Amino acid sequence: MIGPMTNTTLTAETITTAQIKALRSEAMAAGDYAQVDICDRALAADDSTTDQDGNTVARADLSREDARAECADAINAGQG
Repeated sequence: MIGPMTNTTLTAETITTAQIKALRSEAMAAGDYAQVDICDRALAADDSTTDQDGNTVARADLSREDARAECADAINAGQG
């Protein structure tokens, strides 16, 4: 489970980096590489097409904000 159980719905604005990293770890362990890619995009410093190490991001078509929203949605779905 990611973070404490609350009644608060996460959004792109309220999700934390720690929550995204935890989601990424769970997705990696589950073999959900599509979610890993979305998390990587959400963790990017900006909307560039490379990550912090200079590697091309897999979901360059997805804005950082949209990726954060998708991560929030994934966590919200897991809390239900």
